[in-house]
Amino acid sequence: MQFTTAAILGLASQCASGVAPSTIVAVVHTESKGYQFALNVNGVARQPARPTNAGDAARVARAFIAQGYSVDLGLGQINSNNMAALGLTWDNVFDPCTNIGAAGKVLAGNYHQVRDGRPPQEALRVALSMYNTGSTTRGFRNGYVGRVLSNAGVAEGISPVAYRPTAPDAQINPPHTMLADLVAENTPDHSPARTAPPPPPAWDVFSRAAYDRARNAETGGS
Repeated sequence: MQFTTAAILGLASQCASGVAPSTIVAVVHTESKGYQFALNVNGVARQPARPTNAGDAARVARAFIAQGYSVDLGLGQINSNNMAALGLTWDNVFDPCTNIGAAGKVLAGNYHQVRDGRPPQEALRVALSMYNTGSTTRGFRNGYVGRVLSNAGVAEGISPVAYRPTAPDAQINPPHTMLADLVAENTPDHSPARTAPPPPPAWDVFSRAAYDRARNAETGGS
């Protein structure tokens, strides 16, 4: 199944809540172009034919693994070597929600591992490099980080849909930009709370009128 951008946003919102949905969309577009049963066998000259269901995908992947290869699996292209650590099995690795949840877990883990001492946007890029290569630098050199950032715009203006096999078009809240969402989620707000100034005394009619106009502008009153 080929998932639309809106459907991937819905999956990300439900299944990978620790990462901004638009970040997951950019990763999934880069990794699998939204194809549920995508496979990538690492180290072979020619990739196998594209599977059309979870059973075929699992069978092909397991055959290559038996020959000593690792295989990237599903929407988020989770590497077969990481399945056990992520709690994945052949029965659920191609389930869209499970696969996207695992992708979010890897990306969020990478981000939290490298965020200390780095600006949030830099930490995100390093986390993306690690997602692709396990290295903090190789994902920059091979162009992966740049491709993900280029794909970050695919989610702009798209309203996500909730993933339900029988009702895939239910609307949920739209996302913001990729970097802004993830940075906001991982940057504590230390700004002091704003308090409204006290109103002028009733006898100061000019100041009181200006105060009322300002308050109405803030609250949408008339």
